[in-house]
Amino acid sequence: MVDLKKKAIAAGEIKRFVERFGWAGLLDTEGKPYIEGGLKYLKLSESELMGRIEREPALLRLPLVRGGKLIGIGHDEECWKAMVAGPAG
Repeated sequence: MVDLKKKAIAAGEIKRFVERFGWAGLLDTEGKPYIEGGLKYLKLSESELMGRIEREPALLRLPLVRGGKLIGIGHDEECWKAMVAGPAG
């Protein structure tokens, strides 16, 4: 468990989620920080976007959950159940 208000998410960790879900899946495009930050209209590079996320983790669809090789975004109960169940077989 990492409290993003106390410690920023590592760039490598964000990349892991981006590789699986893409930026569109990772960003909370309906959230206030995204809308008020004008991100709908800005064309940011990946490094600029990473910098924004480091300063404003509320841009992400939270929670970001990682258990072993499984990762999930938001309230994905099926993914959580799979994490708890462990590897099949």
